[in-house]
Amino acid sequence: MTTVAPQEPKARRAPVKALALAAAVVVLAAGVGTWLALRSGGGGSGPSCATVGENARIRKDLAPADPKDMNCQELAAALKKAAASDGSGRHTLQQAGVMRDLVNTLDEDFHNRSKADMAGPLRETVADLLADYSTDMHTTLVNYGGSAVYNMKHDGPWRDDKGVVRMPVYSESLTRVMRAVSDDPAAYATLRKAETARSADDLARISRTSAGYALSVPVTDTASVLGLLDGIAEDLLAARTTSEAARWKGGVMKGLSDGDASPVPAYSADPARYIARTWERSADGYPALVGQTRDMVGILVKASGRSAESVTKPLSQVADSGQAGKERLNEALINIGASPKGLRT
Repeated sequence: MTTVAPQEPKARRAPVKALALAAAVVVLAAGVGTWLALRSGGGGSGPSCATVGENARIRKDLAPADPKDMNCQELAAALKKAAASDGSGRHTLQQAGVMRDLVNTLDEDFHNRSKADMAGPLRETVADLLADYSTDMHTTLVNYGGSAVYNMKHDGPWRDDKGVVRMPVYSESLTRVMRAVSDDPAAYATLRKAETARSADDLARISRTSAGYALSVPVTDTASVLGLLDGIAEDLLAARTTSEAARWKGGVMKGLSDGDASPVPAYSADPARYIARTWERSADGYPALVGQTRDMVGILVKASGRSAESVTKPLSQVADSGQAGKERLNEALINIGASPKGLRT
């Protein structure tokens, strides 16, 4: 006769299943909570801080300090000290090397996680550093298609014919880093102010008699980079609720208006600063950002005595700069693949 093992009463089996299910839910919730905390960077290291701190290039750049022993705020401060200029606006080859390593390390992290985001404590610091390298940032972005050649010719920072240290990075890598820091409105404002000043330098070279490329190139270069910044703003606002978007826009405008309280210089004394400061003081609300190229050119025209008709053609050629900027951003983002599936810490 076959002996059948007695079954556990149903009344006793059910609680065991319930407890197992509850335990699984708790574990999953904990994992999701950890992942969300790391992805947001709110108060924690965030994945980008951990990756940067463990990178061999960065560890060598920051030696003898060990970034693996630093929290995110300490790491950000150490990177800024190592990569920023001394206030002169000029960098050493070593400083530019640290900056290049930082951009490339962050971009590698984006690829590994299939998402261009950054831990909160790093955003403003990286934005400040990008602003410190505004000439390199501007040059890379206006020569978007040629940045690969730019990098192939110079495997690392070098001095140009004027002795100025240049910091080469790929345009797509730079674009992704800019998008990642821009989740913080103050960081985005920092990038926008830096590009406003750098574009004003280009526009200030337009004289009353400039024509042809001497007129069109500064206008199209200005529109190209400001259009990319417009595209970045459009992309991140699309993922926010109405109230979140309003707070972000408010933070950007506060960042643009904070800081420099010095008087606007005369155009004859400092045309670039006159153009930049006049635009910043006249920007009335967030919508002013979309028309920034047109308005800065208008400031130049009025101050230099050119006719408005003389800039009609170059301005008509940059009317869709914001859409072009969004397309460039999409191209940069699609190359890091889809969003990660499952939990990543």
